[in-house]
Parts: sequence; structure tokens; C-alpha cells
Amino acid sequence: MIVNVPAGGTVRGPKINGTIVAPTGDWLTVMPDGSLRLDVRATIKTDDGEIILATYSGAFAPSKEVNDRFTNGEVLSSKDVYFITAPQFTTGSKKYDWLNQIQAVGKMVSIQRGVKIKYDWFIVR
Repeated sequence: MIVNVPAGGTVRGPKINGTIVAPTGDWLTVMPDGSLRLDVRATIKTDDGEIILATYSGAFAPSKEVNDRFTNGEVLSSKDVYFITAPQFTTGSKKYDWLNQIQAVGKMVSIQRGVKIKYDWFIVR
């Protein structure tokens, strides 16, 4: 499945603030057991006008019961489902070039059908 992710999401952190802008997309591979493999590309425009590409792979593995709740519009949390990501960043910005040098990991905080996802991302040190 390919999902065109709408612009407008936000990125907030101690060293970066921005908005998700087009183009952004999510390539999902549905596995035989119903879990999903993610391949996401998101464009971030920082509040000071810099552009950052965020790419991440990940795994989303809901049980049948949890998937039914998700399909019915319930908000799920990380306590409900395994949803892990591994973001990397690319930018030509001198201010944010530190992002080119890191690997991050993340987990879903909450998700609701309609591409309303909140993640916590952490730099691996």
C-alpha cells in the first residue's frame, strides 16, 4: 500500500521545530501475518525555513482485536500495539547538519485511523 501523507503534522524537540510538508509518503508492506513493514519519507520544513528529509523503516504489529479497534477509529497507544521506527535524517542545512550524523529509534505514542500518529524519537548514543 502507498499512503500519501497529508502535510501539516508537527515536529517538536529541544533542538528542532517544524512542520511536515509535501512531498511525504508511506510505503507499507502487508506481511502474511497482518503486520506491516513501514518505509516512510517525510519532508520537514523547520520554523526557520530549513528543509530536512526524514526517512524511516519500522514495524507495526497489531493483534486482530487491536486492529479491529483501530479500524473502528479508536486511539491506540504503545501499550496496545508494537510499533517501532528507525529514523534517519538528511539535510544540507549547516544549522541542522548534526542530524546527518545520527541514528534515531522511536516508538509510537498514539495512533488513530486517518494518519494521526504521534511518535517519540530518540538519538541512539
